Amino acid sequence: MAVRIIPGTRPTRIELQRLRKRREVAERGRDLLEDQLNSMLLEFFQRYARYQADRAAFDAVLADAYSRYRDAEMVDGQTAIREAGYTVPDPGDLPLQERSVLGLRVPAALGDIPALGTPGYCPVGASPHIVLAAARFSRVLYLALLLGEEEETLRALERSITRTRRKVNAMDRVLIPRIIETLRYIEEQLEEQEREDLYRRKITRAKKRGEPE
Repeated sequence: MAVRIIPGTRPTRIELQRLRKRREVAERGRDLLEDQLNSMLLEFFQRYARYQADRAAFDAVLADAYSRYRDAEMVDGQTAIREAGYTVPDPGDLPLQERSVLGLRVPAALGDIPALGTPGYCPVGASPHIVLAAARFSRVLYLALLLGEEEETLRALERSITRTRRKVNAMDRVLIPRIIETLRYIEEQLEEQEREDLYRRKITRAKKRGEPE
């Protein structure tokens, strides 16, 4: 019968003790991985709920921003809107930063973005419809960046959850069962050796006494 044991295993007591320690370490490692997996799952679902709320807020603000834009377009016209747009300074490239979430490096782009809640031009003399539309679109920009951060964080958590779940499954289905099976094999072999040694000792004593086998 083929026994699924660790290749190269020798049925010795030293190997038995070594494998017992290895089993303890593997089971502790498996428990730590499961705790880590549970923490990441909790973090993922909490962040996903927050993402859904922020996505709903983004959709509402975007709809309101377009409504304000249409009002400005009807009242002030495209020319006034374009002139107001020319006064908005180019923010340049956003600084790419990172932060740690459960040991994972994820992007953090919102820390150094100035005044996203206000228009990027002087509202003096500008139509209130244009000012309101600009303020709404500034909010849209902020929420879009926020959603980008949250989405990338969720992706990083999902990748880490998948990797950790695979490790836990490998421990549960391959490594620990193989160690247990190898321990059982060594114990059976040692018991068989003990029975053979006991039988040989009996035969040796019987021969010394001149008794028949």
